[in-house]
Amino acid sequence: MKKPIAFVLALILGLSCIGCGDSGKESTSTDNASNSSSNTEAEAPAETADSQEVSAEEDTASEEPILINIGILDGWTGFPTKYIVDNGLDVANGIKLEYLVFSSGAPANEAMTAGDIDCAIIGGGASVPALANLNSKMIMEVNNDTTGLSMIARADLACTGVSGAAGELEILGDAGTVKDTTIITTSGTLQYYCTLKYLEAIGLTTDDVNLVSMDANQAYQAFMLGEGDILCCTNNYSFDLVKEGYVELASLTSLNCAATAQVVCSDKAFEDETKFKGMAILCKLLAETNDTMNADTDLATQCYVDWVRLNGGSITEETARTIMEQKPYYGTEETKSRDYGSDFLNNFVEFYILTEQIEESQRADIEANVRDDILKAAGLR
Repeated sequence: MKKPIAFVLALILGLSCIGCGDSGKESTSTDNASNSSSNTEAEAPAETADSQEVSAEEDTASEEPILINIGILDGWTGFPTKYIVDNGLDVANGIKLEYLVFSSGAPANEAMTAGDIDCAIIGGGASVPALANLNSKMIMEVNNDTTGLSMIARADLACTGVSGAAGELEILGDAGTVKDTTIITTSGTLQYYCTLKYLEAIGLTTDDVNLVSMDANQAYQAFMLGEGDILCCTNNYSFDLVKEGYVELASLTSLNCAATAQVVCSDKAFEDETKFKGMAILCKLLAETNDTMNADTDLATQCYVDWVRLNGGSITEETARTIMEQKPYYGTEETKSRDYGSDFLNNFVEFYILTEQIEESQRADIEANVRDDILKAAGLR
């Protein structure tokens, strides 16, 4: 049985007033399309083939952009969408993005179920249940989500001095030194996936530790206030924590767990012809923006820092630059050439089945919901 953690309720109440993650914050794109007035009927010229072509182009330009409501996270997967909106790339290409910001993928799935959003960019920890239980569709992979996602421990813990407990895996800690510790993580996210994989590697289960789930920013704040023994966090915090003297026990990289972030849409949006067309444009814009970010580390770093701080988080420019120098985003050519869905199916789905979080019988449903139809429509397959 998990031990009750009295501080969790008090801490959540105390931190609920702090703006962490701006969960549910909505931002709309600026409509840059101009409404050109039509020709007056007076002195109407004779209609020629050329004038018919011009008229058709004007009709297309005057069409309302397709509205796509999208959920994005307050970390590094989120800011490319904001960049698209801020620069009017959505409206210029025939769609209008309105986004809601979440601190984790689970509430984004709830928003899709409720019809508040059409799609979301989330990690595999939230994508698996979405495809398995909600009939949602995975329509694109946008970046390598492995870099810097780590289990961070306080330096005085015994587990920081133990190595070799997991065979060839280069991780610290073993069953004896990690058992009964308090681990702060975030359910429905890659942090939770990393936590489970770490415990599995050293021969423990969630019943052997005190597992506390919080939003990512709240988890970090709680850890810095002295709560918990181990924090599973993203690269927003992990690099800085190690520099400050905390110890990395393991990471998704050291656990040999490839992880990607995906665009997932509701079944309703997928089956809607207009939304389908709009999401194809979205995927094309994301791939092109990913190319921009990979090619310009300065721009990517600044966008990342601004985005995290805008949503109540904390990240140094040095940390952001270290991450962006890895060129983590999947641009146009890589999206076309990569083995789409393999990391997701071979790692996340398999692990969820092994840990009985989903049934083996659901594997076929998940595989069927990894769809490349929209990528093909976008010219990315």
